[in-house]
Amino acid sequence: MSDSDNNLAGDRRSVWRLAFLGLAGSLVGNGLARFAYTPLVPVLVEEGWLTTAEAGYLGAFNYAGYFAGALAGLWVGRRMKIGHAAVSSLALCALSLFMVAIDWGFWWMVPWRFLAGYGAGVVMVLVPPSILRQLPSERWGFATAGVSAGIGLGIAVSGTLIPQLARLGATASWLGLAIAATAFTAALHMLWREPPPLPARPTAEFRHIRLPALFLCTAYGLYAVAIAAYSIFWVDFLARELGLGLAVGGFHWTVLGTCSLGAPLLAGWLASRHGFGAVLTLLLAATGIGALLPVFSGAAPLLYLSSALGGLLFVGVMTLFSGRTAEIAGREGQQKLWWIMTLLFAVGQSGGSWGLSLLFDATQAYRPLFALAGAALLLGAILTLPALTRSRRARSAG
Repeated sequence: MSDSDNNLAGDRRSVWRLAFLGLAGSLVGNGLARFAYTPLVPVLVEEGWLTTAEAGYLGAFNYAGYFAGALAGLWVGRRMKIGHAAVSSLALCALSLFMVAIDWGFWWMVPWRFLAGYGAGVVMVLVPPSILRQLPSERWGFATAGVSAGIGLGIAVSGTLIPQLARLGATASWLGLAIAATAFTAALHMLWREPPPLPARPTAEFRHIRLPALFLCTAYGLYAVAIAAYSIFWVDFLARELGLGLAVGGFHWTVLGTCSLGAPLLAGWLASRHGFGAVLTLLLAATGIGALLPVFSGAAPLLYLSSALGGLLFVGVMTLFSGRTAEIAGREGQQKLWWIMTLLFAVGQSGGSWGLSLLFDATQAYRPLFALAGAALLLGAILTLPALTRSRRARSAG
């Protein structure tokens, strides 16, 4: 084998390793430590661990922890090696899952769910930029697909694993998630290689892209509001508002989770051929139309189309946002821009959750919530038009 063949094989192994690291980080931090809580709520309520209201408040504490982790992430990354910060944050997520397997009441669970969100926030600030920093731009699509696929895998795994473990009780369900989180954290620890350090003044070029970055950040916050609408209200809308029942509503969630698994690969493949900006705008517009479908019709085919597009929304669009930050800010400015966007996502998700809940209380109707979600995504599509968020590569080529 020639030296060029060896180098090519080594490059491929490196790309696959980095994609797996992104997958492991998002799977543990978001997929298992955060989103796996949703299918667990009925189990916790039925076994008397929580009331329905307490389950909602516990979710709010998790959102607050995610915001705190996102806020602190950049500071943590400057004082620790990225690998140490990522592994310790994921270990905190795994520990929190072990701790809440003990039924000591709501207030015992509050700090652990907060810390699970905190660990996830730190990981999402630090890991994606450090992975992209180690790859040529033509490989960004595949690497960001790995990061987002972890969230989709977490949704799919929890949707499959929790109903089986629930037969053994809530404790077994929490422990199953905790063991899976520990295994992937250990794998990340063994495979991690520290990325090269950033230049001494990483924000110098970042200051020249304020308006494009502002548009992208605003779109990301709007995207988070739409995520909140789907993650909180979609199944209940189908089951109770439309009278389809929990079985049909649950199947729609399975459709959404299944589509979310392939969404990052599709998004990354399209972005590698057409650029992150154009594909991001296209998918935001498509998912915005998907969110509006149930506003105008309850026809079964359109509802399933909305669920499928929701799968693209959850992780496919996130893949594109992650890659687009690198195109706009470059390797030097991406970490800071991604940190700001992660903060705005946490604000949009938590604020959107409360705002949509208040709107539902006032109207007792679900369709206005999805109307707002669709409008937010369509506005985000306009704000991410490549003409408004020109990449550094496009400007330098011009």
